[in-house]
Amino acid sequence: MYPITEYLPRATLYQVQPGRSALRLLGLLMLALLTACASQTQQKPPVAPELPVMQLQQWTIKGKLGVRSPNDNGSANLTWLQQSQPNYRIHLSGPLGAGATVINGTPAGVSLKRGDEPTTHAANPSQLTALALGWPLPVDEMFYWVRGLPAPGNAAGERRDAQGLLQSLQQAGWQLNFSGYQNVGAYVLPTRIKAETRQAAGPVKVTLVIKEWLL
Repeated sequence: MYPITEYLPRATLYQVQPGRSALRLLGLLMLALLTACASQTQQKPPVAPELPVMQLQQWTIKGKLGVRSPNDNGSANLTWLQQSQPNYRIHLSGPLGAGATVINGTPAGVSLKRGDEPTTHAANPSQLTALALGWPLPVDEMFYWVRGLPAPGNAAGERRDAQGLLQSLQQAGWQLNFSGYQNVGAYVLPTRIKAETRQAAGPVKVTLVIKEWLL
């Protein structure tokens, strides 16, 4: 018995057995398809541009505040609720806060409530904290410093890194060093600020460690 190919026309035989050119064309098509899929997979989504931190006016900060002064040494948990300036509420809890210390800022001034002691009032938070706690807390300037910005007014020794992030600054009688930043939404914000000033009673060092930003 003769093979079936003996009875097939030559043209039909070529259709049954595809040539090398057809296989090569099929391979090129599959390669092009795989390359297109890979390029789509490697494409990254667009990154939103960073917003100027000056636009950030309201926040909640959670972290720790450490103080070394001639009158007090220790640390406290800190929660800073900032609304539209000058409305804010800073809550200190722990040994440094003597159980609980609340500093409230309003357009009428600033008040401080420490434990069971009577509430005290003043126009300047730095003076109020110096009188009530024994060490100054420059909240008015910190409104800018916690965002990595110089406060309005004279400043010296301003140093920034290659990305333009503030690293050190001298302002309002304080020497500041910024040793960490983090991405928070569309902003880049400090995580650790060390501030030092010299009072008549001796040097005061304040360290703010920001563990969480809530915008």
